[in-house]
Amino acid sequence: MNPFDIMRASQIACCLEVSAFKPGNVHRYKDFDDVKYHHFIASGIAFGEAVYELCINKSNIGYYIKKAVSLSRKWSPSNTNLGIILLHLPIALAISKVGTFDEKLLREELLRIAKNSTYKDTIYLYEAIKLANPNLTKPKEGPDVMDEESIKEIEEKKINLYDIFLFSADHDLIGGEWVNSFPISFEGCKLLEHYYEKERDINLAITKTFLSILSKYPDSLIIKKKGYDVAKKVSELAKKVLKDFSIEKLKEFDNYLRLEGNKLNPGTTADLTASSIMLFLIKRINESNTIL
Repeated sequence: MNPFDIMRASQIACCLEVSAFKPGNVHRYKDFDDVKYHHFIASGIAFGEAVYELCINKSNIGYYIKKAVSLSRKWSPSNTNLGIILLHLPIALAISKVGTFDEKLLREELLRIAKNSTYKDTIYLYEAIKLANPNLTKPKEGPDVMDEESIKEIEEKKINLYDIFLFSADHDLIGGEWVNSFPISFEGCKLLEHYYEKERDINLAITKTFLSILSKYPDSLIIKKKGYDVAKKVSELAKKVLKDFSIEKLKEFDNYLRLEGNKLNPGTTADLTASSIMLFLIKRINESNTIL
């Protein structure tokens, strides 16, 4: 597949994701105090260069993750899309290698990318995380990004990306994607296909895809900030909004999630929605001359 198309699919997915109404997140009608809608648009487009180069070179994914974060941070005052980068780049690399949208082959390739990565990729990942500067907590196990001795441990134990994401896979949805061949992203792609066919409105389809993912998978970012029970409650509320959907209920849910600032922000769900959109666009590139 044309590397330019893969890059564009990533960039357009970033723009569509942040533009759709996603309760508790930045979208075109709501900002956060520290980061605005335009920051997500700009930074999501900016890291496309790293996506393109990765598709051309087809190796050194850790290096390109770090480059993507660096390009993104140039256009935003804070971390806007570390999670999206961690999902979009392996998807881009897998598609560039497989050459077409074939779910079975892509998922096999995604697992191969993770398992065949090296400890050098992990070091680049840790450097990328420090550049993004997200709010981190000490990990339950595995090398701590904020511990200067971690790089030495990664080198000595030859800890690759599969190994590092395996440490977090049981409590972090993005880690789970890396070690389980991106199940939620492909599920989200199918959901988006369904809702787009039904609604014929890409923004509404993305909103409902977001709610569907959130209703089924308690958000990792909320778990980190408020605990599993709170995240589970948010998922149950999302399920109710989706079941009896209306714009009024959507706005009420959005307002509820903003009562404590960013603490109930389903940010990981937004990242998984962005990876779902990218897969959706890639599939449509294969199937039609008119993508949307």
